[in-house]
Amino acid sequence: MTAIDSYVRELDRRLHGPRRRKADMIVEVRDGLRDAADAVRAESGVSPAEAERQAVEEFGPVPAVAPDFQTELAVTQAWRTAWVFAIALPLVMAVTTLMWRAGSTGVAPSPGYRDLARATDVFLIAASVGFAVLLLALHWFARRSASPVLIVRVVGAAAVATVLAMMGSGLFLTMGAPTGGTSLWGALVGGLPTLPGYALLLYLGARCLRLTRPRGPGAGRPSRRPAPVPSA
Repeated sequence: MTAIDSYVRELDRRLHGPRRRKADMIVEVRDGLRDAADAVRAESGVSPAEAERQAVEEFGPVPAVAPDFQTELAVTQAWRTAWVFAIALPLVMAVTTLMWRAGSTGVAPSPGYRDLARATDVFLIAASVGFAVLLLALHWFARRSASPVLIVRVVGAAAVATVLAMMGSGLFLTMGAPTGGTSLWGALVGGLPTLPGYALLLYLGARCLRLTRPRGPGAGRPSRRPAPVPSA
């Protein structure tokens, strides 16, 4: 195994995050190191092995460069998560409203039920706006001398809290429906079709938190320096 292959393999082992972005990073690093090694050979005429060794040494040790790459992966995950929530929450509100109207039997809901339904709609709108603001914050932090890691954690925590709040309000609304409602067990069983969607949203939020969590000495952890933000 060459020096470049060994270096790239160790960097790949230390990094965690979105697979496609990580794979692109690894390819970019490998290509950059090979170009650097070719330049060293052209200038000094050393052997290919020595040229690779010098290219790797100039690039920097893996423990020193991994945090910056890890930060970019964490920001990419937060960016995607915030986008999904900003778009999905209004859609959830629209779908539930249409389902409510389609299944309406003309029975007037209780004031408490109406207040909870209204509060849920307001919460979904506010949360969607909040995630849009977090997208702007990621841009702002990444383009100034401030680390976006805190915003990544905020995105993750907000995503997890939002999903749990949606699940809780859904259970209460199902149990107290004007048509007679149902038991907690019945509400849980009836909500099974929505479980994959909730699980996906919960996973996205939890992953933001996991990617910014301190790891062992064998893994990268986010840097406090700015990181570029994806455009989509």
